[in-house]
Amino acid sequence: MKLYQIEMCPYCARVRAKIAELGIDCEIINVPRDKASRAELIRISGQPGVPTLVADDGRVIADDDDAIIAYLEQRYK
Repeated sequence: MKLYQIEMCPYCARVRAKIAELGIDCEIINVPRDKASRAELIRISGQPGVPTLVADDGRVIADDDDAIIAYLEQRYK
């Protein structure tokens, strides 16, 4: 699993906290603050927003911390 994020983003912090709470092994990938410089993220999800989660099953949940947290709770609780 991979989480594309910006360290100081409060929405990303919510997702990181849920990942830690659930004890999930996740690769954290810090993306540039400049949205135009997020080529890898755009290629993966079609948009530059964070947080974006790429799950082990290939599911991509982009730019929606509530949806990411709901997925993590359903999948890992």
